[in-house]
Amino acid sequence: MTQTTSIRLITVSREFGAGGSDLACELGARLKWPVLDRDIVHRVAERLRMDDGSVEPFDEHPPSLLARIATVLIVPLPGMYSFPTAAEVPTHDAIADATRRVIEDAAKSLPLIVVGHGAQCIFEDRIDELSVRLVAPFQVRVSRVAARQKISHPSAAELVRRADGDRQAYIQRYFHRDWRSELLYDLQINTGTMGISEAATMVTRLVEDRSTSSAEVALQGA
Repeated sequence: MTQTTSIRLITVSREFGAGGSDLACELGARLKWPVLDRDIVHRVAERLRMDDGSVEPFDEHPPSLLARIATVLIVPLPGMYSFPTAAEVPTHDAIADATRRVIEDAAKSLPLIVVGHGAQCIFEDRIDELSVRLVAPFQVRVSRVAARQKISHPSAAELVRRADGDRQAYIQRYFHRDWRSELLYDLQINTGTMGISEAATMVTRLVEDRSTSSAEVALQGA
């Protein structure tokens, strides 16, 4: 990425409970950019001709015993007359591949904000992309998850550990990268000390400043 290139694509990676979806939503509203986040599951399901509920357990999850067991619970789309055979049930790898294709297709129309799913790896060579990672202290994230999902702190702590582990394993399996590597990101924000609104202000200003610089360089070269 150079100082004279406008940012047209933002990827948001996040630790579980750090507020990635909240930041993406705020950025979308401020920049008036579309956000690709929870709709990814629906788009993948459509691509694979499955229902959303069958895809969701696989979303950003590497293959595991629990997920393999879940494959027997696949529900066919309305209008299908028979259950799919085991050979016809998409694997984690097939769903991960479909997810990447959904994200790549969406990025054909910019600007765009993408949350998770290895987007920082998919687009790391683009000069018009800004890769943002949100982190927060473990206990802060546990408290947020416990309050949001109305569960106990021990349950929330287990959920946070499992989600972080799944995301790390997902990036390792499908992109052969370390999810926590600082070299994957242009900007890392600790939402334990900085609120979502403040973080959105920072990113928005960066996008706007880059756009202004790019326009000025273009005028100088005209």
